[in-house]
Amino acid sequence: MIILMGGGTEAIIKPVQDTSSGVGVEKIKGIEAIKNNLQEKAAKKGTYIVQECITQNEQLAMLYSEAVNTFRVITYLWDGEVFHVPLALRIGQGGSYLDNAHAGGMFIGVNDLGELNDEAFTEFGKRYKEHPDTHTVFKGYKLNFVPELIKTAKKLHLNAPQLGIISWDLTVDQNGVFVLIEANTRGQSIWFPQMANGMGAFGKNTAEILKFIAQK
Repeated sequence: MIILMGGGTEAIIKPVQDTSSGVGVEKIKGIEAIKNNLQEKAAKKGTYIVQECITQNEQLAMLYSEAVNTFRVITYLWDGEVFHVPLALRIGQGGSYLDNAHAGGMFIGVNDLGELNDEAFTEFGKRYKEHPDTHTVFKGYKLNFVPELIKTAKKLHLNAPQLGIISWDLTVDQNGVFVLIEANTRGQSIWFPQMANGMGAFGKNTAEILKFIAQK
């Protein structure tokens, strides 16, 4: 089955389930190429989604413009309230259209005001104080829309209260509109927001959550 979204001439085609870290993600240009790719997919089992490519917010593009850089916003329900794990922004590099950590991208912590941490990391612990391609310095760089991004993710979670924890991949387009790339309900990849921020995921709720897990 193919799920269509948008109608542009450049698209991202990927499996809906059982994929991660950019595996199986293809960027296809041109109507004919998209049609041919979809015909090949139609002969295979599984469900695929076709997403029209977007133009990202200028503040994100200044960091790196070849990929749509995305935020991993992990929200969780605890004691009747929606909380969020410290944010991480994934950034592509080296001409790649993927920003995933396992696909060669980097990630950096972002505080709740939208200020980037001083350093970005790769999955292997390599550190960057500036982007190697654009030379944009991370220290002091602020993304003004982050407070509203956090509010948006928390509102999204209220639409699925049966799920205790959800990892949202969100970005912002050129018009300042928040775009949900995907929601991850399994395999939260909580490791890289913790690595990016140098702190645990659950903050003041850590002790109670660990006690809850131990009892289960």
